[in-house]
Amino acid sequence: MTSNTEQWHVIGNGPGKAEIRPNERLIRFNQSDPGPKSSTLVVSNGRGKGINQPFLVEGLQPPHDFERSLNETSGFLESRLGVRPSAGLTTLVALREEPSSLRISCMDLLPTIARPEQLSNRLPLACCFHNWLGERRIALSWAHKLDWSEFWLSELEGSKLSQASDPYPPLLSLSSIERQEGLRLIRWLAGQPHACWKTHATEELLIQAEHLFFLRRGVRDTSNWWLFDFEASGLMARIHRTLAMAQQSLLSPVQALPESL
Repeated sequence: MTSNTEQWHVIGNGPGKAEIRPNERLIRFNQSDPGPKSSTLVVSNGRGKGINQPFLVEGLQPPHDFERSLNETSGFLESRLGVRPSAGLTTLVALREEPSSLRISCMDLLPTIARPEQLSNRLPLACCFHNWLGERRIALSWAHKLDWSEFWLSELEGSKLSQASDPYPPLLSLSSIERQEGLRLIRWLAGQPHACWKTHATEELLIQAEHLFFLRRGVRDTSNWWLFDFEASGLMARIHRTLAMAQQSLLSPVQALPESL
């Protein structure tokens, strides 16, 4: 890095189109053909590269042993999330220590957990191995300091405070009830108004709900059966996004949160 005005543009693999500006250094993820090597850094999952560390970094890097910093950051974040963090969040946290400006495109840290119909019910979605609600919880205190408009979720109509009953206790009971009854409950939960989730949300309840939306690598049996079911995963994806909006409303920067992890 040659100056304090080095421009890094982090481009995720999510929806949207990245507008690349002149003289930007690009960061991409798990790309086989990322573009010009002279201006592009690629962060890949170590598992996919057959190496015994969370991430492999290829291309032009920031100074200060960035790959080592990235892998150390991954371990720290994993202790906060319960599962290995995504390459996107890990990269952003590691780059916050660098003297550079950041722009982020095609990344909202909230991919859908809804299963496509053609996917075998024995195969997990790759995105389900990350704790996205936890990642957004961590990012919420500093995301407003970055050029990252796609991170912020739009408020939906009818999301003002509600007097409806608290949906969090039944949601948190999902892992302990039988599957058929659980599907009926998921259908009911998915039909609850956004305002209901927002009204009753607390940081503790949202953290308690995080484990319902991810899988742990190396664990053969999971109580989160809905992540392998076409109908249930689609309904849970709706709830997942609703919880993320409630979380954003509760923990947004206007609440003057401390800038910390």
